[in-house]
Amino acid sequence: MFVIETPRLKILPLTAEQLKLYSLNNGSLEAALGTEYQLRDISFDLKHTLENYFLPLVSTHSDQYYFYTLWTMVLKEQNQLVGDLCFKGPPTEEGQVEIGYGTYPEHQGKGLMTEAIAALLQWCKTNPNINLVLAQTETDNLASEKILQKNNFRRYHQGQDDSWWEIKVDS
Repeated sequence: MFVIETPRLKILPLTAEQLKLYSLNNGSLEAALGTEYQLRDISFDLKHTLENYFLPLVSTHSDQYYFYTLWTMVLKEQNQLVGDLCFKGPPTEEGQVEIGYGTYPEHQGKGLMTEAIAALLQWCKTNPNINLVLAQTETDNLASEKILQKNNFRRYHQGQDDSWWEIKVDS
């Protein structure tokens, strides 16, 4: 199993089978990962994305499944899932990838996502096909903006409803 480790976290891209267990939200993923179970709130949008994007694509791109799946975060101290990250597809021909992320409500405000994104950026530096990482935030999501700022992302577009951010990575 592929894992990125930080001082507090284990971050792992979920396989197709693990994604199926994630969507069940019944403790089966936690049992498979050997973590403590806690009910996750899976929004309609996330469930739709799991069923219509991640699950079909991760199965057909097994050689690069990590660009088509959720990367779950396990807090080592509590042995619990605390949030998720993802790539929104593989690198473009220009070497760009977009990331998305979310911390479960009870674990927000602890710097966990800042730590996770820093680790993911380090991983991106090891991939010669990635030279620019993008992220989008809703205009009023100050916590998400702070996470990106702490990881040295630069806002390159400010719209009415959202902002776009980027950071160059050197492999």
